[in-house]
Amino acid sequence: MSVGSKEHRNDNNWRRLVIKVGTSTIVDGKGEIKYPVINRLSQTLTQLQKSGYEVILVTSGAIGVALQQMKISQRPADIPEQQALAAIGQSYLMAIYNQSFAFYQQHVGQVLLTYDVFDNKLMLQYTIDAVDVMLAQRVIPIINENDVIAVDELDHQHSFGDNDRLAAIVTHETQADSMIVLSDIDALYTANPFVDPTAQPISLVSSITQELLDSATGSSTLGTGGMLTKLKAAEYLMQQQRQMVLINGANPATILDVVQGKQVGTLFKGE
Repeated sequence: MSVGSKEHRNDNNWRRLVIKVGTSTIVDGKGEIKYPVINRLSQTLTQLQKSGYEVILVTSGAIGVALQQMKISQRPADIPEQQALAAIGQSYLMAIYNQSFAFYQQHVGQVLLTYDVFDNKLMLQYTIDAVDVMLAQRVIPIINENDVIAVDELDHQHSFGDNDRLAAIVTHETQADSMIVLSDIDALYTANPFVDPTAQPISLVSSITQELLDSATGSSTLGTGGMLTKLKAAEYLMQQQRQMVLINGANPATILDVVQGKQVGTLFKGE
């Protein structure tokens, strides 16, 4: 694991990318939807698509968006209430994405997944085929977990981890070259930078150690993920000979720096 200022470059020939957006990237701590961030994300992904990249967006945020729309201040603990909010929020979330991408004349398509899709080879193949067709037609698939029926995920018993693991599995199964994770932090740090002023950013991680996993704690206010789920997603991808980059989602245009091989955030790449 390389820490601090040591330079890395993702010298790559990436063509198929999975971009993962967490709830905290598109909904702020007060529950307000970050429309400018979503707009910049749409603009950036459209630019990538028009530059010849195949782009898949994995997004969280359905329940976070629903809380704002329904004027509810706190995520309920009751599972049926969360399911209802997921149904309400998903329609709003896709409406926001559709409107934002349409401004840049970019078509998108919704794909809702649950764990059983990955356990059934036939269902999985049909899903991958549908994604491939969308990409061939220059459409950006927008993938989310189907939280209306994925009760285990809502109860955190069998969780994709705010879609971090879902995005990692999608990256592998669609044979994407890399996954770029947009988070509410600039990079992986040696400690929690919000409480420890001596924390230093880690530019390159070549292996996921138990010490690293033990040090990862916390999650966003409205989402279910945290640094631990991101590290586990990175570990999974590295085992599949793929890469992951963690960057701050406040300015999604930073994605362009990543694909150009610039040192941004934390690169997870096996030796």
